[in-house]
Amino acid sequence: MPDPRTIAERSGRSFTALFVVCIGLLGCALYLQHVRGLDPCPWCVVQRLGFILIALIALVGALHRPGAAGTLVYSLLGLAAAVAGAAAGAYHVWLQSDPARAAKCAGSPVERILDELALGRIVPPLLQYDGPCTLKPWSLLGLSIPEWSLAWFVLLALVFLALPILVRR
Repeated sequence: MPDPRTIAERSGRSFTALFVVCIGLLGCALYLQHVRGLDPCPWCVVQRLGFILIALIALVGALHRPGAAGTLVYSLLGLAAAVAGAAAGAYHVWLQSDPARAAKCAGSPVERILDELALGRIVPPLLQYDGPCTLKPWSLLGLSIPEWSLAWFVLLALVFLALPILVRR
């Protein structure tokens, strides 16, 4: 087993990289919204909240630079957030697979919760939604925005699963 300082340094670098990835993904979302004019729907905002939560966990981990036990704790928290984000992304993909089902997104419990929390008023450029769940106006390599989001959440979950092992190598 490596020296505790080496583990702390590796975990700090790893959490910093995870933070940067999440900020980059949020930057892509902001680009699509504000430059390309693709307004997010309520489920897009839920997924953004997932990336924000993961970024915050990673930021705390990066600043803390924990040892093996701390890396495990932050990794489990990040894994839980990534799995929740993947669930939201998978549900959004499922919603978009049927236009009739996707139309029910308007007025859904998620939309009412977001309205009640008023998150869109706190950080409007990032958390205000205006778009419908039905649109698939953008794709890259054949994947829609929710499909890309789901793929990133799965990748982040896998990284959080592997991180406690990788920092001890």
